[in-house]
Amino acid sequence: MDSIPPDHLPSIHQVILAGAKQYPGHFTRSELAKLLAGSASPRFSDYNNLPEFGRLAEYSRKNITFEIDILLQQKYLALDERQKVIPGAISVNDLTDDLASL
Repeated sequence: MDSIPPDHLPSIHQVILAGAKQYPGHFTRSELAKLLAGSASPRFSDYNNLPEFGRLAEYSRKNITFEIDILLQQKYLALDERQKVIPGAISVNDLTDDLASL
């Protein structure tokens, strides 16, 4: 079965992929979900100036983590040796860097 090109994925997946591409190996699954949800945790106060912070605030952290897991299963994302999220085997290079319209 052929994979869907990243730019044809649902917008939530495109935002998650863009975050993983922008910060490869920086966040665990849970941390990436917290970043994208806009976590109020003190640990994330240094990240609230990043453009990805809160991009998926309309979703719960649990839902974002579930969507990250789907992207891991579909090989759009992978985990490195430290269990940090990195782009997967399926190229996300074609994914537009400008997601402002999502």
